[in-house]
Amino acid sequence: MVKFQTIKGFFYRNRYIFLAFFVPFLLMLLAFIGMDFFPFGENQSAVIDMYHQYFPFIYELHEKLQSGGSLLYSWNGGLGTNFLTLLSYYAASPLYFLTVFVPDAYMMEAVTLIILIKVGLAGAFMAIYLRGMHQRSDFSTAAFAALYALCAYVIGYYWCLMWLDVVALLPLCILGLNRLIDRGEFKLYTISLAAMMLTNYYIGGMVCIFILFYYPILYFSRTKKRGIAGCARITGKAVLCSAVGIMISGITLLPTFLNMQNTYYIDSQMPTDSTFYSPLMDVITNLLPNTQLTVREGLPNIYCGLITVMMFVFFLLAKGIPVRKKFLNCLFLAFLILSLNWNKLDFMWHGFHFPNQLPFRYSFVVSFLLIALAYEAFIHFREISLVQIAGVTAGFLGYVILVQKIFKDDFSQEFVYVCLFLLFVYAGFLAVYRTGKFDHTLMCFILLVIVGGELMNHTAIGVEKVSYTNRAEYFAESGDVRTLTRETRERDDGFYRMEVANPIILNSPMLYSYPGVSMFSSTVNGNVSYLMEHIGLEAKDVKNRYNYVMTTPVANAMLNVKYLIGRGVPIEGESSLSLAGGKETTTLYENKYDLSVGYMVNSAAAYSWDFNQENPFHVLNDFVKTATGTDAGIFHSVGEPQMTGSGVSLGSYENGRIGCTVGSGETNPSAKLTFTSPQEQQVYVYIEVDGAETITAKRESGNQIDLREDCGAVVSVGMCQAGETVDIDIQFEEDQTGGAITAFVYGMDTKSWEQAYSLLDDEILNVSEHSDTSIGGTIDVKENGYFVTSIPYEKGWTIEVDGEERSAETLGGAFLAIPLEAGHHQIRMTYLPDGLIPGILLSLCGIGILIALCFIRRKTAGSGLGASKQEEKADNLPALPAAPIAGKAARRRRRLTPLRCRRFL
Repeated sequence: MVKFQTIKGFFYRNRYIFLAFFVPFLLMLLAFIGMDFFPFGENQSAVIDMYHQYFPFIYELHEKLQSGGSLLYSWNGGLGTNFLTLLSYYAASPLYFLTVFVPDAYMMEAVTLIILIKVGLAGAFMAIYLRGMHQRSDFSTAAFAALYALCAYVIGYYWCLMWLDVVALLPLCILGLNRLIDRGEFKLYTISLAAMMLTNYYIGGMVCIFILFYYPILYFSRTKKRGIAGCARITGKAVLCSAVGIMISGITLLPTFLNMQNTYYIDSQMPTDSTFYSPLMDVITNLLPNTQLTVREGLPNIYCGLITVMMFVFFLLAKGIPVRKKFLNCLFLAFLILSLNWNKLDFMWHGFHFPNQLPFRYSFVVSFLLIALAYEAFIHFREISLVQIAGVTAGFLGYVILVQKIFKDDFSQEFVYVCLFLLFVYAGFLAVYRTGKFDHTLMCFILLVIVGGELMNHTAIGVEKVSYTNRAEYFAESGDVRTLTRETRERDDGFYRMEVANPIILNSPMLYSYPGVSMFSSTVNGNVSYLMEHIGLEAKDVKNRYNYVMTTPVANAMLNVKYLIGRGVPIEGESSLSLAGGKETTTLYENKYDLSVGYMVNSAAAYSWDFNQENPFHVLNDFVKTATGTDAGIFHSVGEPQMTGSGVSLGSYENGRIGCTVGSGETNPSAKLTFTSPQEQQVYVYIEVDGAETITAKRESGNQIDLREDCGAVVSVGMCQAGETVDIDIQFEEDQTGGAITAFVYGMDTKSWEQAYSLLDDEILNVSEHSDTSIGGTIDVKENGYFVTSIPYEKGWTIEVDGEERSAETLGGAFLAIPLEAGHHQIRMTYLPDGLIPGILLSLCGIGILIALCFIRRKTAGSGLGASKQEEKADNLPALPAAPIAGKAARRRRRLTPLRCRRFL
């Protein structure tokens, strides 16, 4: 009975915290239901990068948790990838580890539920912050907390679910920082900072920048003067606790930092020219309701409720708030707005590089600051006069009308009416609330209802803007693909790669759980991406991806692709493939030109292979020549095309390139290139076009193949007969003025390739054992050369030959390789992320320092030396103005609230 009363008391004392969780949770859920998300319809939340990246990565974590696989490395994607780094950025939230209990079929719904939980936690933690800062908890606390949880940043980027952990934890971190300044308490700040860096170091790093600038604002906003010594002492403690928090996250932070040195963005340079993105009025207007939400490109997402902006003005007018505090916070807010509009500060906030789409990834700190100041103004609202309320309302009225007049083409007609309706509703509420004639709890409840209505409108519009995808299409044939991969593993337990020949998901290997080639990730190895692009895969280092398409036998051999899957449709016209199985409409094929994961090449391949050529067929030819020591050319051009255009002017065909100019005002501009195969042969095309909307390829007797318009790739069009044509159809974007077409169409000399393949296949690694982090086997080397692999080079790999460690080198700047002398050798390759052991030690040191600090603080407090701290705490607790409430009972409840609050955090 006592335990039940204790639990009941806990929930009662924290009822507004739980309310702050469920209000945004339920509003977001209603928006999802309104968009027919499964199980209420056939749609799902996976859009844009969540569709291609985040869900497949979380699914891979789910598979590893259920199978007991290593969290350090994964073969399911990218030819092998540092999974710890991937985990640190995309899937380190503790909530994802609960998916171990979720059936495979409902993983998408589990991830959608996690989004809702994170949004709810953002509301709950913001409520804890507001209560902890002001010793007040009521319906208004839940209202302002919900404004944070459903701010424009969250709604626009909720599909970037790995960022939401940091958004949720920010209020706890800043509450902890305030407690450190006021009371010397450091546990909450240190632990919450460590949690942010562990769950997502990228957005967590932006919070660290925010803290760096926000700390002096918080410190000097205090009325108590501590002198230089006091300032140095508290600042030193803040620096120490920040360092300890970052140290605790060292177990993932250090290995990730070292691994990220291989990425494309590590070489980003500070812009030399200053640029301001938009007129200042555009940015400020985004604080109003029903403005344009940014999902991929646009203005910063800083909307967090009309009441928030109104209360910020009242924050400046409230007499009970010190002028120093107003000035410093206005100065800091101006700095944040400037950061959102000036390229140099924006570059700094994003970790000293510019993001690829999804701009202003730190804009949630603006919403946090505004809501924190707005809630303080709400507490002081009795100091605001009716004249001031009327003046502020009139000012907003004029601004909204002015904005509609100036930006009439940018906003819908509903914009002005929604803004004005909410403006008058809030103005009326505030005018009545200020009188104090009505019960305080009732008035705060009414505020929550009004805020809930505003957020319901905002959330519904936002989720619709973000859009959705069809669940059935996303998982089409996924069961068949997984069944085929599982049966193949049971039949063939060797080490090999598989791929889907016609993927719709860029990270198919992780979604379908097979050892594959494709990888699309911010952590992708830039050197590997560069090489993949130059051997003809669908790749761009600037786009952080390399994606498998039905490519050449040479590339398949280099990448150890032994099996190919035709998802939904069979693979036709490929002489190198033989049917090996199938399920319904999905078929499995075996590649007869498969090379092992490791094989021998001539030393010339390591030193003389020119992989920087623009023509991927020349790169492949040069590899075969240098690797085998023969002069045979594998690929030969089929000749120049016949060219026709509609609404475009085409230049001559020179070295695979065609100049192109699109006529002004032309509708549906297009071009057609027709190549003719001079003989019977396997034909491959590589097409890259500036400003293309769609690109298709089709041989005369084959099926049409859709090619990606944003990057080129070598794609098989099948076996062509002598005289058979291959048509390339290009549809240009109508606003495109000109550009260039790169078109290589080559045939393959199968006999020359078979001779070269027999030389390469003669000295291969016979894999005897393999795991997530190791490969071992034997090889018989006939003459000195280079042992090369299709494993991406990382410093974490260790290679032992006959029990002796060898220094790893690279092939093509990307693949693991070593020089190897003639003879029979036992080779073992093992992987441990670079920096993992030092990272573990760093985390242990951080935890040890935190425990030591707690022990010292407790011992100091126990000896009576902590009295001054308690006095300091009393001096710095925020004043609690008398609330406009009615009745003795209400006042009694009001006085008791602070005592209840202190029982939680």
